[in-house]
Amino acid sequence: MRVPELSGPGAEVLERVGAVAATSANHHGGPDPRRLEDVPVEIRASAAAVVDGGELPGTASTIIDLTGSEPEVLREGAVPADEALARLG
Repeated sequence: MRVPELSGPGAEVLERVGAVAATSANHHGGPDPRRLEDVPVEIRASAAAVVDGGELPGTASTIIDLTGSEPEVLREGAVPADEALARLG
């Protein structure tokens, strides 16, 4: 589940749909795209829709795997993992 902080067109989409369940817009291990043109063409071509919200600010997402018996922090990112886990309750 992704809960990005966006402005402009991206924020309007999130306001309507609430949250986004999606993979990253890059290939595994590839650089994090900050602009639509940085997203690999094959990913853009397979998307039902894309929204160009301009260059994204910020830091990569914190990634936490919740599929096991205990949460596992896969990547520390914009929100400290301890804070994200506390929000989960």
